[in-house]
Amino acid sequence: MGRSITRREALALAGLGVIAGAAGCSAGEPATDEKDGATEVASIEEIGDTSGWDASFYQPAYASVEEARVAAEAVAEEVEAGGIVLLRNEGSALPLAAGTRVSLLGRGAADPVYDGTGAAFIDLTHAVDLRGACAAGLEVNDTAFDFLVPQAPGHPRATVGTLDAPETVSYYLGEVPWSEYPEDVRQGIEGTVGVVVISRPSGEGADLSQDLLASLESGVSQTFVPNDETANYVEGQHQLELCAEELELLREVKARCQKLVVLLNVATTMEVGPLVEPGGPCEADAILEIGFPGESGLRAVARALAGEVNPSGHTCDLWAADLSATPSFNNFGDHTYTDVTDYYTSIGSGAHFVEYAEGIYVGYRYYETAAVEAAAGNYPGFDYDAAVTFPFGFGLSYTSFKRELLDVRREDGDVVASVRVSNEGQVAGRDVAQLYSTPPTSLSVEKSAVSLVAFSKTDELAPGQSAELELRVHERDLASWDVAAGCWVLDAGKYVLSLRSDSHTVIDQRELSLGEKRFQTDSATGNPVKNRFDDVTDYMDAYVTQLSRADFAGTFPAPAQDKTAASVGLALEEYDVAEHVDPSDEMPLTREKNGISLSDLRGRPMDDPLWEKLLDQLGTNVMTIILNNHDHGTDSVDSVGKPRTFEGDGPAGIGIFVDDGGHCGFPSEYAVAQSWDRDLVRRMGEAMADEMLVTGMNGWHAPAMNTHRSPFGGRDFEYYSEDPLLAGALGTAMVEAVFSRGIYAQMKHFCLNDQDTNRSAHLLTWASEQAIREIYARPFEIVVKNARGSIDYLDDQTGERKTRGMSAAIAVMSSYNYVGSTWAGGSKALCTELLRDEWGFEGHVVSDWSLYDYTNKNQAFYAGTDVNLTTTLTTGQMQDAESATAVKAMRRCMHHYLYSIANSNAMNGKPPTVRVTYK
Repeated sequence: MGRSITRREALALAGLGVIAGAAGCSAGEPATDEKDGATEVASIEEIGDTSGWDASFYQPAYASVEEARVAAEAVAEEVEAGGIVLLRNEGSALPLAAGTRVSLLGRGAADPVYDGTGAAFIDLTHAVDLRGACAAGLEVNDTAFDFLVPQAPGHPRATVGTLDAPETVSYYLGEVPWSEYPEDVRQGIEGTVGVVVISRPSGEGADLSQDLLASLESGVSQTFVPNDETANYVEGQHQLELCAEELELLREVKARCQKLVVLLNVATTMEVGPLVEPGGPCEADAILEIGFPGESGLRAVARALAGEVNPSGHTCDLWAADLSATPSFNNFGDHTYTDVTDYYTSIGSGAHFVEYAEGIYVGYRYYETAAVEAAAGNYPGFDYDAAVTFPFGFGLSYTSFKRELLDVRREDGDVVASVRVSNEGQVAGRDVAQLYSTPPTSLSVEKSAVSLVAFSKTDELAPGQSAELELRVHERDLASWDVAAGCWVLDAGKYVLSLRSDSHTVIDQRELSLGEKRFQTDSATGNPVKNRFDDVTDYMDAYVTQLSRADFAGTFPAPAQDKTAASVGLALEEYDVAEHVDPSDEMPLTREKNGISLSDLRGRPMDDPLWEKLLDQLGTNVMTIILNNHDHGTDSVDSVGKPRTFEGDGPAGIGIFVDDGGHCGFPSEYAVAQSWDRDLVRRMGEAMADEMLVTGMNGWHAPAMNTHRSPFGGRDFEYYSEDPLLAGALGTAMVEAVFSRGIYAQMKHFCLNDQDTNRSAHLLTWASEQAIREIYARPFEIVVKNARGSIDYLDDQTGERKTRGMSAAIAVMSSYNYVGSTWAGGSKALCTELLRDEWGFEGHVVSDWSLYDYTNKNQAFYAGTDVNLTTTLTTGQMQDAESATAVKAMRRCMHHYLYSIANSNAMNGKPPTVRVTYK
């Protein structure tokens, strides 16, 4: 009998304050009850008969999963339509007239990448193919398509065989060579519109190759071996440039077809210089970036080709002309501390590192700042037009818009810009108003010359129609984190607020003179802020040359080299649980008989004293089982009336490895982010949550909120953007949407989980505190502080239904990587001091899927990760479940976890059981 496959293998075997307008509709302030602010319970009385009390808090909108899926499929198509970016349209090549004969070419035409792989792998049972989608409005050249369908399987394409196993990863591009196209196919495309699909698969567990020949010749992979394709690789070629087979196909199509239209079926940026080279042999007439379109999105792509959809997407990342010239290129991937051995052994025994030497200059923040410095004569040799193919926020339309900055004013601590957008073209369309800030320069704090501070997408505007928008940003969100001051500092000086069509193209601007302000308390809680990651910053200051605006040329990151941990002052030691036992801790009460059920806590604040009575009822053994046996949900606990919970996974729909019930596969987060549309994201979240609700799910391992630090990131497809505001704003809409159906969204992976290479093999991630706060933690902060919702609960005195406003952000997933030399899920600075103490997060933190010995269970509980996503059958028992320190920590973790469950749809049909009065 063969061994059973692990989840790690199975997931990959399938294939590869309102911050700048981020908040959605507020649920208002919490209802005021007797329990608010109470410090002590006076009496508890059993209610008895509640048969007339209606505790059906959430009613499924659909009678079956299939009915919900069909409804979701229509929303998924709408999401893809909103996220398509028209990157190029020379001579109004698009849209095509009805009935235009098109030849769908390239391997991706017959075998598109619908979504990423790993935990995000979606059900493709109902996937729409491109021919079927195009046949509705165009005439498809069947000869070409019929040729490609059987050819594709004969050309291997990039896959991740087993998660976190480099020996199973391949990087093939898999294009069908032009030499294999028979003569009848070649002749058949002449005079048609050639639509070439360029695809790049990606998935969890591996990044894309930055050097294909080096990956091949390393011998690491047993599945990436020499073949006809690899014989054409050239030195330095990477996975995100056009390969020889693609270039030959493009040349032939350009020469033979009436027009060349390229569909980029990628969920990251690529080098596409040949497609935009004036007069070049591969110059495309039109380019559409379609991302990974999900099961029904190709219908929207076909409608965009035919003009039924007017593209309104904008790039969520800057597209660089040379990806090897990006600041992160040299400090991304596989780098090792060579002297670390016998350090945790469940996955390797050494340690790896990644150093964010570029600091805050991620994506467009680098390129726009470099352009300013070059214009000032401080960065000789830098040419923005040569370095950038498409700016961040770029997107064309089939119509034309006039954008006007009407006014910029200060209002109650905010900066408010009034904008008018007018459709001056011939067809209806939508546009995005983008507001950027240019702060005064500083000698002591790094500052990007341009940062997105607010945005809004118009409704559809008919020709001649206008819309007026208000873009609002808090003054404190113009501040920078000053490590020397240990707080947010708004420097005195002139701030330029500019309306732009993208990160580079200024339409109009206004100057504001602001005085210096130091924000030493948090905007949400009022609690003191301070540096939380001194050890990480100290390492960066001592051992890493960090990119600085004062000397971009002299500080540009050099290629990282393997080194010893000793050379950077590190001596890694395994976590010693015994050292963290506090002998002064007193054992809390357990197994008390207070007669309270979890349903009695629904609608009560986190600090309600009734929680202590409930927690007293828990036994140590029960807490140990629940907190260490979370396999997409946890068991019921009779002693506190906790029901069994069930949680979904997959940011683009419920992944097939959690539930194979036939859920809708949505476009990837990359395509979603290109919509720049909060309302559309909210509708997507509601549709997914409708499926989860009818399935019986209470939580969801999503949305994924990490940063596109590098285009080679294997999971960029399931993260939103390189920009923290865009990511945070869309994440807020998503979290609010699913919360409206009683789903707690475990936004992930908190944080600095921006590459998959070595992600679970002791990856020490180093970044300045400024970069952590301004770039990588910022999307999570925006959601925590702005996602709002409301829940219904029953008054325990009368059974009357009441509503309570609360944060919708009540769950977070930590990450595999280390922050500095501390595992992220075991970092108190991250999971408690920043997340809870500063930002005011209330709810639970769950670990990422824990298979590894370095994700120490006790360390997690003491640091602020409340629940271990694992089973004791897989990873064993926690080392200490007996000491008062451990029991107190588990009690606190149960409090956080039960709070999320009490305010979820897991309480559907469960009325309160006791009446409570307070002193």
